[in-house]
Amino acid sequence: MEDSVVSSAGSAHPIFVQPKFTGRRFDNHALPVDVAADLKAYQALLVALAKHLFLLDNPDRKKMPRGFGDVHLAIQGMDDGSTRPALVLVTVASVTAGSMPFEDCVDYFSQSHDLIVKRIAAPDSPLPKEFPKKLLSHFNQFGRSLRENEAVELQTLDRAQTAVLNHEMRKKLVLTLDESYERETEISGYIWEADFEKYTFKLRIDNDTYAIVPMSEEDYDQVRQSIGHKRDRAFVKCIAVYDSHDHLKKVIEVESFDVIKNYYIAKRFDTLGQLDGGWCDGRGIVPDVANLKALARMLAESYPEHLCLPTITPTLDGNLLMEWGTIGHAGATPCYGGGQWVNINLSNMSADFQYPRANEEGVAKHFDLHNDIESFIAFLLDHIPKEANGTLSEAMALDAPSLYTIAAERLADHEAGRSTVHSLEDVMREYGLAH
Repeated sequence: MEDSVVSSAGSAHPIFVQPKFTGRRFDNHALPVDVAADLKAYQALLVALAKHLFLLDNPDRKKMPRGFGDVHLAIQGMDDGSTRPALVLVTVASVTAGSMPFEDCVDYFSQSHDLIVKRIAAPDSPLPKEFPKKLLSHFNQFGRSLRENEAVELQTLDRAQTAVLNHEMRKKLVLTLDESYERETEISGYIWEADFEKYTFKLRIDNDTYAIVPMSEEDYDQVRQSIGHKRDRAFVKCIAVYDSHDHLKKVIEVESFDVIKNYYIAKRFDTLGQLDGGWCDGRGIVPDVANLKALARMLAESYPEHLCLPTITPTLDGNLLMEWGTIGHAGATPCYGGGQWVNINLSNMSADFQYPRANEEGVAKHFDLHNDIESFIAFLLDHIPKEANGTLSEAMALDAPSLYTIAAERLADHEAGRSTVHSLEDVMREYGLAH
């Protein structure tokens, strides 16, 4: 007889179970495709446990009967806006002598499902003999795609008990068996070194830990160009092994890999691109988005690795100010270290560099960024201080208060009658600048 789809109700497939996915990703009533891996993992656990239950009832048997291994789950439909897939039990099997009746198979699958729900609901309770400890390893896959504040809810078939599987519950279940567990995550840092013979690179993460990351041949060029560049940020979406304290132990599989050059500059420009009109106490023109993106690309591609990073501040007229000075205090006295700045005119993509000096006119030079970014970068190399000690501490200055920001605030205070400062020159004198 040809293979056929069989169910306990003929051509109709009664719903076996409906897991409910909850969390922000599911609030728009759509089911992300990556949860299919969770349903597949649930099925693997369901089948493995059902086989164990059958063998407990039939200790004289060493092999499963025909037909048992052909029972599987299928998605028949969706409820509650696609967050509750309706799963049914079906089989595609040849009906031959010695095959186990489908109805008998369903009974073991039903027992298996209820045991899974009860295990999730009470992970600290003693394991019954019906649930072998080794099968807890399936929770390394079941629920692995869930993010923080996401969960999948399951009910026993009589709906008497509900269990919620989330990140913490899954971790607890796996750690009952082992000292580590797996989860999907994203790690980021800069590429410290690479071993192209072993197809790996070492990623230094912010907390001074390292991860050895597998790489493909397609990633070679991107990795090679970023080795040792601390301001290039590598983002790795992966499956990783963590210990019970959530310390990263190993990356076992990479799902996606990307590098953003001069990440701190790129991130600052992303922030500037999100400004709304009137961003400064009801005043302030929004920078031109197209030119902002163009400048961000130019600087991310060409800003020298070893130069100090500037403060990048929007101006009220919709342009930008780049500063390399430091706002601070000498005791109770405000002070401003350095003093180089560049006025960026986004409307014509030009830059005017100034370096004020005591008792003389500051160095000034005009650049056409659209046609000659190379001359601008070369000029910066001669006039901007080098990064100290190879650290990234200066990166925080990208969105730190700048002289322009301080001046705008003080002048706004003056208009409101809260300050005697009348002009930018007053602020500069207050910070010890002659010009």
